[in-house]
Amino acid sequence: MIRTISRSKIVVALFLGAAMLAGSYGTSAGQAGSPSELAISTASSGGAWYPIGAGMAEVIKYSVKGVQARVQTTGGGVENIKLVHEGKTEIGITISYLAYNGYHGIEPYKTKYTNIRNLFSGLSTGVMQVVVPGDSKIKSFADLKGKKVAVGPAGGGALTVLSDIFREVGLKMRDMTPSYVAFDEGITMMTDGHVDAAVSYAAVPTPAVKTLATGMHAFRMLDFDEKLQKTLLTKYPYYVPFTITKDVYGTPTDIRVVGTPNIVIVYSQLPDDLVYRITKAFFEPKNLEMIHNSHPSAKGLTLEKAAVAAIPLHPGAEKFYREKGVLK
Repeated sequence: MIRTISRSKIVVALFLGAAMLAGSYGTSAGQAGSPSELAISTASSGGAWYPIGAGMAEVIKYSVKGVQARVQTTGGGVENIKLVHEGKTEIGITISYLAYNGYHGIEPYKTKYTNIRNLFSGLSTGVMQVVVPGDSKIKSFADLKGKKVAVGPAGGGALTVLSDIFREVGLKMRDMTPSYVAFDEGITMMTDGHVDAAVSYAAVPTPAVKTLATGMHAFRMLDFDEKLQKTLLTKYPYYVPFTITKDVYGTPTDIRVVGTPNIVIVYSQLPDDLVYRITKAFFEPKNLEMIHNSHPSAKGLTLEKAAVAAIPLHPGAEKFYREKGVLK
């Protein structure tokens, strides 16, 4: 009898141990309690999101007890929606209209990504920048027809914005030869003569373009004519007007373009308390300054703008904003 009981206890112990082990591997970070490490999906290293993400990771590391954070390079805003929705990264930088489209299953998404929540808005403004060699005959977007163009990484927000622009000037992506590469690589390809134009869709100043501006290669930036800019602003309400002043890259004149606000999203299944602590940490004065200093484009981030959401706020973030009086 004793021998039988001992075996039964062993079997039960093994069963419980296996169940606990299976649960720990089969449960997402948000369901099993607070994770000890968070991944922040950004974009390619040549844009503005990577240094901003690095600044956010530093804030979490030093101000959220028991949690580490790392930056992950990705294809950009389009891909980050899916990564966060699936819990492959817990935090991601994206664009307001992409978050809205992803949440509702609107193009470029074929399904609804409803596991994303807004953490804060007003991070920066992504700006469409198209660079060509100084002696190029390309003067407008219509002139890109038949040309080789570095359009940014596959899965990045640049492709969606380009599609809107091309639609208005009567072009499609197949009308040119696209190269899907990181922004900094695209600039290099242009200076080496491998492509006729390079796209950089990021906050200003963009490191890839700034490097070009301080180098030996003459370049120009495509200016949105008044009609094109007005059409985009009227037809697509997620765009905002933007001017790249001539002092940014040393251009002869100001460059008229369009941009879209950038936001930070979070995995919906992260614990409310963890997200509350992260949100609170980001908006402590010393930490907010750290984010501001991570890239010039992040200087516009304020608590007052943070709760403006194109998608639902995470309850943890919402709690913080209500305590601060940002939400009523």
